[in-house]
Amino acid sequence: MISFRCLMCSKTVNATVDQQGATIDCPECEATLNVPKQSVEAPAPVVNRADSQVAGRETKEVLADGTEAKSIFRAKRKAQQEAKAEGVEFDSSKFDQDKATRNSMLGILAVAIIAIGWYAYYLSRPVQRYEFTEELANELLQGMNTSDDSSLTTLLDRYMDAQCTCTETMGVVLEYVDSSEKLEEVMDDLKRLSQIALIQNPLVNAVDRNAPNMQVMSVMEEFKGRQAGAHIKLENEVKRIQQVDPAMATQLKDNVPAIALLDMFQN
Repeated sequence: MISFRCLMCSKTVNATVDQQGATIDCPECEATLNVPKQSVEAPAPVVNRADSQVAGRETKEVLADGTEAKSIFRAKRKAQQEAKAEGVEFDSSKFDQDKATRNSMLGILAVAIIAIGWYAYYLSRPVQRYEFTEELANELLQGMNTSDDSSLTTLLDRYMDAQCTCTETMGVVLEYVDSSEKLEEVMDDLKRLSQIALIQNPLVNAVDRNAPNMQVMSVMEEFKGRQAGAHIKLENEVKRIQQVDPAMATQLKDNVPAIALLDMFQN
């Protein structure tokens, strides 16, 4: 008779001499064990831990049906062996579903990591200087000086579109500024945009914007939100620059009339 202990549950296991070198199941935890050549005090090596009903040191995982196993692979192998022993067809759906769920979670995590990394890069990248071209300047001048009075809608639309674009462009130009040197680089662009934005068009000035005219009201409503957004953007950029260096904000106020009209300088 050969006696030895199970590594998984420490139960003493007995085997016959004829079973030397063979594998048997532990009567306590059902782990598959190698039978040593003689009785020993040390536990016998485990051939298949998945067969054991005793949890090892590995972290357990909860499967779709609520059962615990040291890994999905081992749990699946154990279920296969049990199905084979019972003579029934093995159903792997619960394991495949659990694996698919884990893969989905890993995919979502990977996408989140990539998105966070890209956003961090976006925030840290240096802002490139906006190129205010002569072509855009001429286009804005044509809009501000429009004489197309074929309809009030056309007249106001062209004028207000150009005016909003001027304000929006000033905000974009200021995104580049984080030093007095960069402010000097874009100061001429800001001055010219301000000059264009403040052009007074006699035809537009002659329009009574408070009259109950549906055409006028429609155009005014269309540009109301855009005007507000453009001014908020411009003012936020000036406030950011003011935090960097108050002298730069003062320089903008003194040299760019359209910026001097912002609410932050009127209060």
